Amino acid sequence: MPTSLRSLLYISRLAAGYSSTEVGRIVKQAREMNAIHGITGVLVFDGDWFAQYVEGAPEAMALLEAHLRADPRHSDFTVVDAGLSGPERRFPGWVMGYADSDLGSSGLDIPSLAQTQPCVALERFAGAIRTLDIF
Repeated sequence: MPTSLRSLLYISRLAAGYSSTEVGRIVKQAREMNAIHGITGVLVFDGDWFAQYVEGAPEAMALLEAHLRADPRHSDFTVVDAGLSGPERRFPGWVMGYADSDLGSSGLDIPSLAQTQPCVALERFAGAIRTLDIF
């Protein structure tokens, strides 16, 4: 295990031409690839927008970010927070935790994360995760 991890919190939209049924394929593919590359994290989808926090070895995270940027299923890809995050994982039990639903009860407004200071956005995201049914 690396002595320090790189983390990434980003938001994006489900690209035009893709239905919400595509999200299941995204989650399945992410779980498979994350397990291979030692990446953990959680993805939230509100029916239009994604918010995802992932962490892993810096090399694996650089490849993942490049893949996400090139994935035609994502549009408006915006990095909210990224950098070295230390040796402890924030979500160690999830190769790719996932939640979708009406996020109103969690207080998470995904597009607003990009308009917020990175550390505040990360805390809002982490707080919302504690209230969601993650699988």
